[in-house]
Amino acid sequence: MSHLGPFRLLTLHSALFGLATAMAGGFVGAYLLKLGLGLPVALATYAGLLTVRCGIRLLAVEVVRRVGIAGGMKVGAVLGALGFLPLLLADRSSGWLLAWVVAVSMAEALYWPAYHTATAATAAGEGSLGRQLGERMTVGALVTVVGPLAGGLLLASFGEAADFGIAAFCSLLSILPLARLGRIEGGPMPRMREALHGTDRAGMATFAADGWISSGLTFVWPMLLFSSMGADYEAFGAANAVAGLAGAAVSLFCGRAIDRGQRDRYLLLACTALAASFALRAASAWWPLGAAAANATGAAIAGFYGPVVMSTVYARARRSGAIYRFQINLEAGWDCGAVSGLLVAALVAWAGPAASLAVLPAALGIVPLYLAVRGPRRVAPAPGPALIAAA
Repeated sequence: MSHLGPFRLLTLHSALFGLATAMAGGFVGAYLLKLGLGLPVALATYAGLLTVRCGIRLLAVEVVRRVGIAGGMKVGAVLGALGFLPLLLADRSSGWLLAWVVAVSMAEALYWPAYHTATAATAAGEGSLGRQLGERMTVGALVTVVGPLAGGLLLASFGEAADFGIAAFCSLLSILPLARLGRIEGGPMPRMREALHGTDRAGMATFAADGWISSGLTFVWPMLLFSSMGADYEAFGAANAVAGLAGAAVSLFCGRAIDRGQRDRYLLLACTALAASFALRAASAWWPLGAAAANATGAAIAGFYGPVVMSTVYARARRSGAIYRFQINLEAGWDCGAVSGLLVAALVAWAGPAASLAVLPAALGIVPLYLAVRGPRRVAPAPGPALIAAA
């Protein structure tokens, strides 16, 4: 690892942490269904988790002030690994499920703003930002091939304890590359009361729309797919692995196209494809092949969608001069969008004629996302005097 630069050390960390997520985190929704929660309750549980996460994020700011950006990621990875224990015990008592919600909320409140800050701070200039993000997402897509395959086999053959235990080990192992990172400059570190000052409205709108869309893609759809496959862990993992193959090549191609100035072109393509993908997912209740088709094309669409959206966000973060504060604001926007989308999806799943219709409300975020990303690229506000003094 000694010859790797900061961005690629972070990519190595991301691959190991992503492996833990793909092996176990991607199966959590399926596991909640196995516990007998039902789709509306499982979605409401996720909404509660994100609400708690949003509420304790300001406390996480104070922790990161003391341990640094890389330290916040390390603590978040450790808490995420420990969170698998109460999840395993959730079949015994609802108290353990609540403990899992709190543990994961704390882990993610620390981890994700720090991770996005580190990515924006260690990336190259905008001329090669798309290529770097494309490479990162290609590695991530390959992990989403190996992880679901391994997770599905472990769950089917040895049970949840083996899969969650190995995933927890991968999460802890991901800390090693972070130990070689030097100090990450995320701009002036805000205090708790200053964290939400100077909100970048375009960036926050982008993340709020992304959160709303993700309520369908990240939370609703995997549970629908799992149910459509007869609640079979191995088949579910194999389906996600096949889909991951499509995302790997597309991410790399799209990232390089962004650097050639074609972001808006691929934004329109990604949004159009997303709309078609939602229609396929919603039709899966009446057309069984629709689930397989939607899942196979979904990863390819994400290969366009991810680099386009995140290259815009990271470029704005670098220009803001206060990257960590910028990311804290954006994560709050994402949580608000995702929680709202999850609650609407839970209502549709409870009252609608078919569970697959619960994925459709997330499609309402596509037009706001397009407008937010394509809108005028104003420079984010510089940190105010209070933030500079507090640094």
